[in-house]
Amino acid sequence: MENECFLKKKIISSFSEKHYKGEHVFISELRRKAINTFIKKGFVLSNNRYNKLFSIFDKHFNFFSSNIEEVVHKNYTRVQRIKNLIGGYGKDSYIIVFINGQYDSIIYPDKLEQNIIISNLFAQKEKYIKPFYDTLLNLYYNPFSVINTMFAKNGVYIYIPDNIILKYPIEICNIYTQSYEKTMLYLRNLIIVGKYSYVKIIESCKSLSLEKSALINNYVTEIYAMDNSKIDYYKVQYGLENTSYILDNTYIKQYMDSSCSTYTLSLTGKFIKNNLNFFSHGNNTSSYLYGISLLSKQQIIDNETFIQHLFSNSKCLQLYKNILLDQSMSIFNGKIFVSKFIKGINAFQKNQNILLSEEAHVISKPKLEIFSNAIRCSHGCTIGHFNKNDIFYLQSRGISEYNVQILLLIAFLEEILKTINISKIKILIINYIKHKIKINIKKNTYNV
Repeated sequence: MENECFLKKKIISSFSEKHYKGEHVFISELRRKAINTFIKKGFVLSNNRYNKLFSIFDKHFNFFSSNIEEVVHKNYTRVQRIKNLIGGYGKDSYIIVFINGQYDSIIYPDKLEQNIIISNLFAQKEKYIKPFYDTLLNLYYNPFSVINTMFAKNGVYIYIPDNIILKYPIEICNIYTQSYEKTMLYLRNLIIVGKYSYVKIIESCKSLSLEKSALINNYVTEIYAMDNSKIDYYKVQYGLENTSYILDNTYIKQYMDSSCSTYTLSLTGKFIKNNLNFFSHGNNTSSYLYGISLLSKQQIIDNETFIQHLFSNSKCLQLYKNILLDQSMSIFNGKIFVSKFIKGINAFQKNQNILLSEEAHVISKPKLEIFSNAIRCSHGCTIGHFNKNDIFYLQSRGISEYNVQILLLIAFLEEILKTINISKIKILIINYIKHKIKINIKKNTYNV
């Protein structure tokens, strides 16, 4: 493909080792290895799901922007104001701040317990990160994860030692101060949670620019859940302009008796691609994958999950719910792999969708690869509109059309909302539903 050849040359020519002076030798070697891998394999374009994304890759697109520091400096006053505001919320969270993809600071509500580390990943000692960094990406080829390895120079390192229950959640806060024309930014996270420890992590983003931006956020997160640990991870994809793109690639390796829950909450963004990968590497692991999206206009959400079971007596639940307005589109690809000779696996996929427009689209592709008999796996998908009988019943009790729709949508999401134990995230979702339904009703009334 001619366009693919152009893209490969463009990406390779954007890389320069002078931007990475002073880093660990092993990271430099990984960058070179990633370049060679990308030259050899390039993009795997087996279908047209990336067409929307590839349409903005042209000769003006920046795969590496060298003037970001200058942009931060120009917006210093505005950034300080936002950081002061975040600091107020930081009374009940550990907050690590990134500005335009660059590490900035950490805000602590109180002193960290001994041996807990929250820091810039690329400032850490080699002995802490080398055994883990980039190792989960080798399990299968993902071109955008490889591009992240080539260019990323900022990210979060979180280390929770054994037997720690962290009192406050950790928030990874990405702030953008200015619009970007066709630029890709990179963030790289490495999180290790020790045996019998428990942590809640929130990852969010916020744009301060009033101008439209064609920014692509390319995130890679590697998480290690050691024996008997527990992790709740919230990805809040809200706060960017609806002209921005998100490529989120997350890899989670679970050891014996660990429990991991991920919440992918997709509310704003023109194109959002979430690759979520779980690798069960011990008996009795529990994996919960929850997703909520509320999209409008021509927004696209593409959730792709992969669960690999290599050990017995484990369970996983995937539950994704979408609310679609206007011409928005939802794509769900869920794959469960169960290896030979293992038993006692309980794995379930469910993808449910409510369409609030005749022009909205849903594509759902659950997939099971089972090579063992002693397991239970299932999948299901539903697509529908509001139930007219429910609307009639509630309105006949004097409830307005607006409140009826709010009630029905909250009831639709309740199966996920009840598992979220951070109240401000629940409030954010409910308030956003109210906002979007208000706009939708007003628009339909005007059209009538």
